[in-house]
Amino acid sequence: MPVKSFKFISPGIFINEIDNSQLPAVGAEIGPVIIGRTERGPAMRPVKVNSFSEFVEVFGNPIAGGQGGDIWRDGNYTTPTYASYAAQAYLRNSSAATVVRLLGAEETGLSGPTGKAGWQTTLDNSATPASNGGAYGLFVFESGSAGTQVDGVLAAVWYLTTGSIELSGTLRGGGAAQSAAALYADNEGEYKAVILGSGSAVSQEVSFNFTPSSSKYIRKVFNTNPTLTNSAITDTDQLETYWLGQTYEGHLANVVGTSIENTVGAVLGLDLSGSAESAADFRGGFQAAQTPWIISQDLGAYANYQAENMTKLFRFHTLDAGEDEQKKLKISIADIKAPTSPDQKYGTFSVLVRDARDNDNAPVVLERYSSVNLNPASNNYIGRKIGDQYLSWDDTERRHRVYGNYVNASKFIRVEVNESQTDASLLPFGSFGPVRMKSWTYNSANSASVPDWAWAQGGGSIPLAEGTNFIESGADGADGFTGSVYYPAIPLRASASAGDLSDPKNAYFGIDTTQNGNNRHDSSYSDVVRMLPPVIGSFATGDSTEYSYMFSLDDVSASSDTGVELGVWVSGSRLAGNSWTSSSYTAVLDNGYNRFTVPLYGGYDGLNITEKDPFNYTRALADGTDSTKYAYYSAKRAIDTVADPEVVEYNLMAMPGIYHAGLTSHMMEVCEARGDALAVIDLDSGYRTSAESTDTIANRVGSVSTAISNLNTRGVNSSYGCAYYPWVQINDSISNSLLWAPPSIVALGTFSSSQRKSELWFAPAGFTRGGLTEGSAGIGVIQTRERLTSKDRDNLYEANINPIASFPAEGIVIFGQKTLQVTPSALDRINVRRLMIYVKKEISRMAATVLFDQNVPATWNRFMSKAEPFLRSVQARLGLSDFKIILDESTTTADLVDRNVMYAKIFLKPARSIEFIALDFVISSTGAGFED
Repeated sequence: MPVKSFKFISPGIFINEIDNSQLPAVGAEIGPVIIGRTERGPAMRPVKVNSFSEFVEVFGNPIAGGQGGDIWRDGNYTTPTYASYAAQAYLRNSSAATVVRLLGAEETGLSGPTGKAGWQTTLDNSATPASNGGAYGLFVFESGSAGTQVDGVLAAVWYLTTGSIELSGTLRGGGAAQSAAALYADNEGEYKAVILGSGSAVSQEVSFNFTPSSSKYIRKVFNTNPTLTNSAITDTDQLETYWLGQTYEGHLANVVGTSIENTVGAVLGLDLSGSAESAADFRGGFQAAQTPWIISQDLGAYANYQAENMTKLFRFHTLDAGEDEQKKLKISIADIKAPTSPDQKYGTFSVLVRDARDNDNAPVVLERYSSVNLNPASNNYIGRKIGDQYLSWDDTERRHRVYGNYVNASKFIRVEVNESQTDASLLPFGSFGPVRMKSWTYNSANSASVPDWAWAQGGGSIPLAEGTNFIESGADGADGFTGSVYYPAIPLRASASAGDLSDPKNAYFGIDTTQNGNNRHDSSYSDVVRMLPPVIGSFATGDSTEYSYMFSLDDVSASSDTGVELGVWVSGSRLAGNSWTSSSYTAVLDNGYNRFTVPLYGGYDGLNITEKDPFNYTRALADGTDSTKYAYYSAKRAIDTVADPEVVEYNLMAMPGIYHAGLTSHMMEVCEARGDALAVIDLDSGYRTSAESTDTIANRVGSVSTAISNLNTRGVNSSYGCAYYPWVQINDSISNSLLWAPPSIVALGTFSSSQRKSELWFAPAGFTRGGLTEGSAGIGVIQTRERLTSKDRDNLYEANINPIASFPAEGIVIFGQKTLQVTPSALDRINVRRLMIYVKKEISRMAATVLFDQNVPATWNRFMSKAEPFLRSVQARLGLSDFKIILDESTTTADLVDRNVMYAKIFLKPARSIEFIALDFVISSTGAGFED
């Protein structure tokens, strides 16, 4: 402050302290970008987490692999999620990492099957329809007398790679047989399935029921692991030709009964005649789950009411999370309130993101958005409160485009609002149901036809259509059969008293995710909300599909119990004029029933479920291109999502466990183009995990020579990449499991711990900062896949591969810190490259503060006043031995000033690390002096 600014009243000494020694603020911690598989979470886009606990909350726990069980229903836990362990290792000592979860995507515009994401079973189209492989459904009907129409359901689906499946036992009309499209009577609550090979030879006979507590429960006695059909990774004695997919126990119990005793069943093929279209064809890229459209109340005459004609208001989508979120989340609309005054045009309601496994007695609310409305001008507008933005990948420009008006506030969902509706009086009152196959009725008396997707596979290879009957006894149609088939649907709450709520008005109408008769979660719910085959489509009805239900609070009325105002839902109540809303839509709200629940459904991971590791090298990545292998395309696209430095910041990049040469080279190219990140890559050393083949470990172990040879063949010369050898065994402290992990995981962990112990420009290697046994990796390291000799270490280091060595006394140590730059220079060392990345990033931030200021010496000096203290600080912390900045008329000449350019030269002398120590021990005679 200048002296003239002081106000002198009386004599004295005035002191002012001016601090010009302040260091400029350093940006927030950046950390690595880690690409790979995780248990769950947003996919194919970068998401930053600031701790390992936050990582677990968003992406789930690391998976060690080796777990079996019901893989179809519970998920693939057979192989490790290496990206999760990399995040755990790094976040142990740092507080920032960006994660890109891999799911299956495919190149835009693919014209044929090559390069398609997802999976399908082998299908022989030579028959009409195909009778060798594909999908087969078990249809179960109530038992009824001749001429009585009974209800039936699709109860289970098998997927076969070859052959077919049939029932065996006693036919409905009497007698024993084994044939396709035969109606069998149950045997004391059990059916017997016969699995046929490609030559119609019987390979298995299995008796089963639908009682979870039974030893013959359908999901206990049939194979539910799709990877066991893959001969490349399954030994011959364990190889299966099928797996059991969906089972719909809840739907079966709701329509037919809790037991299959006194029922009849038949197995029909689910493939479309004369084409490649199959219910076992799930080829397609990943997609987010969504709710059905949520619809408004009826403001017209109740006599004209049709729920499907109500206005579509909005629906919710998950944030690119594939299948997982639909299994675990559901959405409730609660506290629906009509406008209370003429000045208030819009009503309000709340949106609850709930755990799909909870019940209305004890709701588990993960997110709540209270008092939202449909008024775009309001601060409580549903789009503004929750967010409506989504990303769409542009294959031409290799980047995401952002659509929507409001940033997503939710961790799980975004909202899509029907902007064409403008009626302020409308409120959410119900929803369409998820899309399902159309119901159909079979009548042997009049040969009524059924849809294309139900066929008499096997023996006759003919559809159940005109002139064709179910086989009921020794002769077709012996005593007649009429049955209606209802494809799976989520049950709806029929009464507010269901579940024994203490206050019935706390009941959420709409879907009910509990088992019939109790408050436990219905485990078959996850199968009901699965995506339909892409050829059918999950989100819009067509010729062969329908909405599984139409629900609205308009159909809620008072219970018939005398004196009890108990809400019950019966479809058609409003049309019949006996619902509460027949007088006014507010009546149901006034009676306290102002909430309902909708599902999320139709999400898809887009992965090949017959692979333990859908991104394995041998079949998923080797020789791949964008248009020939979806796993290659997906991994490359994930790298490209983080290529733009203005989209996401990071200083390291890793894709643990993926060592495809083209993909790892692309990682280094992206890092070099950005100039602010180092790629930590894994090399193809010949090592293959058990997810690659059935070879013995002796044939899969790899070698030093293979790693060196494969790297030399590539001709890599870049200081923006580094590599390590060999794989290591780590300890998963969460599940107490041991697993073999790629070296990039422990390298990332060592980078993190090294910069925490010292600075990031110190070499992340050696016994002090690279001691893996001592915990430098941030994760427990037990042993190396190969014990390196001194010669092995020399050969690796000469090839610019950093050895992970094992010493008898010191334990396991990272014993090198070279980049993959062949040309000798300071940048062929990791500590120097990381120093330069750090310095360039921070100096760039300082330079950005003077952009668009006047190009005059005063501005130059302001930049210098920030840059010099920063570099002095780096020098004091042993990152630089010396530096010099030149920014004056000799660099920013008059010509550059005229072109609006400020040009500075920054000279740096990086501090080098000690990698070799030479010691001379001189032995002298007793009488000699040391000064000699």
